Parts: sequence; structure tokens; C-alpha cells
Amino acid sequence: MPTTLHASDSTEQRSAEVALRELINVTLGCTLRPETLDLGSGVKINVDGIDRSNRMLCEVYSRIGRLKGSQPDKVAGDMLKLMLAERTLGGTWRKLICLADLEAAKSFQGRTWLGASIKTFGFELHVIDLPANVRGSLLAAQVRQVMVNASGG
Repeated sequence: MPTTLHASDSTEQRSAEVALRELINVTLGCTLRPETLDLGSGVKINVDGIDRSNRMLCEVYSRIGRLKGSQPDKVAGDMLKLMLAERTLGGTWRKLICLADLEAAKSFQGRTWLGASIKTFGFELHVIDLPANVRGSLLAAQVRQVMVNASGG
């Protein structure tokens, strides 16, 4: 019996984030892989991508279109997480924010506090084009999710 995805299910976003990480690996010639870091005292964080040999940390965000509401805050939280990971690991690491869309990237460019944070704290903003099938699946999921949020369900 086939299962139907809940309208707010994020399977497509997770798949797109895997694709984004694979594409940034090809683009930059690195091997970013998900990892859980132990910060001590029972505290752990999950990082979307770490390449220890190249000293790179990465968070990926697969939203297509302009970020709305608290979506920029999610990426800002990811930036803070990468800063914490860098401090925990020691030394200087390349900190990458990988996005799937130029419109989404606009929240982090220009005269915004997030744009200033990108520059001040040494983040690299990368916009990666997803394959058409992944992008289409992601857009369909975003439409489905808007419909569920609009109804309050």
C-alpha cells in the first residue's frame, strides 16, 4: 500500500540538500559529509557538511524563491552553528552557506544585517543550480506546504 506524504513533509527538501552538498563537492573539489560534533557536556550539533582535510564546514538550505517569515532566521541559526563548530574544532575553517536559488540568496546580500554578518564573520555564500527534476520536485513540495500552512493544518 503506497504511503502518502503529509502535506508538510520535507522529504524533497532533504533530498535537494543532499544534491546541493554533492554539487558543492564537485564545484569546489572537496568531500563535505554530514557529521555530528560532540561539544562536550552532552551537547551535540549536526553539521550538513564537514571536510576535515580541507578544513571546510557547510550548511545547505534548499528553498526556491525569496525567503519569508522566519526562513532567514533558520539560515542565521545555521551560521551561528558553523561558528560554534569552528570554535570547537579549533583554528580557521572555510564556512560555506550553500543555497539553491538566487532569490533566496538576496536575503544575505546587500545592506542587511545578514549580509553584514556574511562578510564580517567570513562566510562564503554559494548558489548552486539544482538539476531540473530536483528543482521541480522541490517547487511542488513548496506549493504543497504553502497549502497546508494556509489552512492552519
